[in-house]
Amino acid sequence: MTLAELYEQIGGSYDDALSRLQSDALVSRFIVKFLDDQSCRNLIAAWKAGDEGAAFEAAHTAKGVCANLGITGLATQASDICEALRPGNDALRASTDVDALMVQFEAAYQKAFDGISAFSA
Repeated sequence: MTLAELYEQIGGSYDDALSRLQSDALVSRFIVKFLDDQSCRNLIAAWKAGDEGAAFEAAHTAKGVCANLGITGLATQASDICEALRPGNDALRASTDVDALMVQFEAAYQKAFDGISAFSA
């Protein structure tokens, strides 16, 4: 599987990753490091624990990590969660089903994790 195929499979943008990291070698090296990154796992764990403050912080971090790696679908989902949980954003929080967003996020994270794991094997 090529990097471009991996990115297509996981809902990412290889072009975005390449524009940030400047070479196939760096994209390949850093996308595999995503497997060790804790930000998405921390978001899921914090939400399941009922800690909205920690979930907000983890969503903010996950958004940046995913965006920098070109995992655009996951970055967008993390951003939506982040904004819904942002302190002082009560109107958006009240109108957003964060539980549903988290279900979608967790599924997308698992898909990305599994795809990257298979790529790196």
